[in-house]
Amino acid sequence: MQPKREFDKMPEPETGRSIDVLGIKGLSESIRVATQGFVDGAAAFLSRVCLPAAEEFGLALRDRVSAWRARNAARVLSRANEIHVAQGLPPGEVNPRLIHLAIEEASWIDDADIQGMWAGLLASSVSAPSESDENLIFMNLLKQLSALQVRVLNYGVAEAKKYSSTFGLPMCYSLEVPSDRLSEVTGTVDIQRLDRELDHLRAVGLIGPYPSGGGIDLQTGKADLTPTPLALHLYVRAQGSRLSPTEFWALGPDSGGDEPAA
Repeated sequence: MQPKREFDKMPEPETGRSIDVLGIKGLSESIRVATQGFVDGAAAFLSRVCLPAAEEFGLALRDRVSAWRARNAARVLSRANEIHVAQGLPPGEVNPRLIHLAIEEASWIDDADIQGMWAGLLASSVSAPSESDENLIFMNLLKQLSALQVRVLNYGVAEAKKYSSTFGLPMCYSLEVPSDRLSEVTGTVDIQRLDRELDHLRAVGLIGPYPSGGGIDLQTGKADLTPTPLALHLYVRAQGSRLSPTEFWALGPDSGGDEPAA
């Protein structure tokens, strides 16, 4: 029988720092130094919310993940840990299926905005019992979005006036934006690309009043960025919150209120 290797040791419950969750011990010294701070946070998060799977992730990723991917995944997990601690979220666990999906997808992304959303979704995935997979729909939505679409979504949610329906469901008033403002938000003047990106946001149900709104108006050139209720739920979960949008923004009937609840 081969002796147990150093990286096979189970983590200390207090910090989880002995877990090599991202195969960091297999990387060069310069990469380890640059990445270690993120890895400490990643290990702390994984060992707190998904301990049985933490060592397995380390062994698998050590064989498959490049240094670039390891850094991206470590940043997301470390940020999720910061959100979870800072918000004083209740203890719990994360469904291993969600951990796997988040690491697999987020490790391919170095865009700070998208990484932040993945981190928020992981933080808001912490629940008891750990079998909860309700954030799966939001993760599957996020993995389909480009960086430009994320900027549009975040801008639309921030700008739109929101209210609560009669039954307490979150809604938004129409939000139309001139094409020059849309170019400022997205960083591109390519009208063909903007139209495609908005078409996709509409197709996945994140912008536009139902059934066919959203996108660029052929007559006025204005862009309809009205967030759907699904977009509001995605945004809130990506902030690391498990509140409903109605609670998060303290919405009332036709209030138009959009300040996050304290």
